[in-house]
Amino acid sequence: MVDAAHAEDEGRAEGGRETGPYAGRVGFLVKPHNCLNCQACVEACRKFNKTPESRPARRHITKYEKDGEALFVSTSCMHCEEPACASVCPAGAIKKAEDGVVYVDKDRCIGCKYCYQACPFGVPTYSSAAMDKCDCCTLGGTRPGNAPRCAEACKFGALHFGTVDELLAQCPDAKVVEASTKPSFYLA
Repeated sequence: MVDAAHAEDEGRAEGGRETGPYAGRVGFLVKPHNCLNCQACVEACRKFNKTPESRPARRHITKYEKDGEALFVSTSCMHCEEPACASVCPAGAIKKAEDGVVYVDKDRCIGCKYCYQACPFGVPTYSSAAMDKCDCCTLGGTRPGNAPRCAEACKFGALHFGTVDELLAQCPDAKVVEASTKPSFYLA
């Protein structure tokens, strides 16, 4: 991970503010020290997307150990600037919206699972004839500009959603998760 302000000189103005092709791109900021593993974000995701208990939710929490301390990180799709999942989809079913949200057009998906194999984070999952992944609740009716249900459900300040500019203004020392796909996922 690298400092968010130094993550990409290209497309950034002084102070780490998004410019050019990155302006207005949305993402997630996670503060592991605030996460209590209450699962509210996971349950909100599961409920909104009507994901049965028998299937994995689009969001999950992973436990990490650091210096003997348990840290919990809520993750889902990283909504990458250069999504590998979209580049390998032979049906053109995985798309990226103008705000950077990467989503599955289930009417076009042929279920080949190439997207799962290409994703460096193993995010897409297969469900009854189509791939499934976080779409920031936009396909389920959340209006653009509103936070997805997972971020709304977090009462401890561990999970934030917004434009990259907003997230970096909130936490200028955040670290971006590094990958060749340029994720929109920051840790503080």
